[in-house]
Amino acid sequence: MVCAEVITTNFQHGHGALATISNFYSDIDMRMRLATKSNAKSCTEEVCTLNAAFDAQVQQLGKRLAVTAYKAYPDLRDRIENFTFIVADKKEPCMTSSGAGKIVIFRGIQNLELSEDAISFILAREMGHVIGHHHFKNTSTKLIFSVLAGVLFPAVSLFSSTSNVAATATTTLTSAASTTTSYLGSEVAISQVKPSQLMEADKIAINLLARQDWDMRSVASILELEDATDNNDWLHDLYNSVHHLNELIIAKDASGPKLETLSIWKEDSISQP
Repeated sequence: MVCAEVITTNFQHGHGALATISNFYSDIDMRMRLATKSNAKSCTEEVCTLNAAFDAQVQQLGKRLAVTAYKAYPDLRDRIENFTFIVADKKEPCMTSSGAGKIVIFRGIQNLELSEDAISFILAREMGHVIGHHHFKNTSTKLIFSVLAGVLFPAVSLFSSTSNVAATATTTLTSAASTTTSYLGSEVAISQVKPSQLMEADKIAINLLARQDWDMRSVASILELEDATDNNDWLHDLYNSVHHLNELIIAKDASGPKLETLSIWKEDSISQP
């Protein structure tokens, strides 16, 4: 992860080629995630009308949040030309995004019947991963493990038999071991930083919505979903975000009226390039 931080620092000082590679990689990763999810059922006439209304709402709220984001983080446009918001016809409630600013909300979220503020929060939360450089950092980690595995494992073949059959077998095993080690190593490293990334995404979302006079108490209440989170990582992460919101509400209530709403999450608490 130290190497990932070094690469991220280089990018923040103008190395745009690394950002291009990262955005390309994260876009492929996003598409692969979408491909593995079950599609929602084809809509009937009435449901299609509801779907169109939800799609329009997502576009409206997304554009409003994008305007707020560029005002809150003036340097953001240097690396994210614009945010795009897409509703994917996928069955389960989930969201994903790419490092280039593409925010994808699954159709399954529509079935949760969330309020406008609640939808704004989950959109802003996903934008937080983009604003917080999370895609770039995660991609850097994966690339680093790939490079390390590619350098270390071929050395094993130097101690293997020189016969053609043995050499071929060794190369195959080495390649498989390299790929497996690279994947597992990067996943472990990313899982270790995931909690801090989720917390930062929450902070960014809160900062954006604080500029839009949202009702945090109402959002926390609406997002207290009864759906099981055991088999849905996104809902589990959302549960943690709601817990975070409730902690802020409790702190605000305990401190009295003098505490400005969300004052502890000023925008300067978010690391900027």
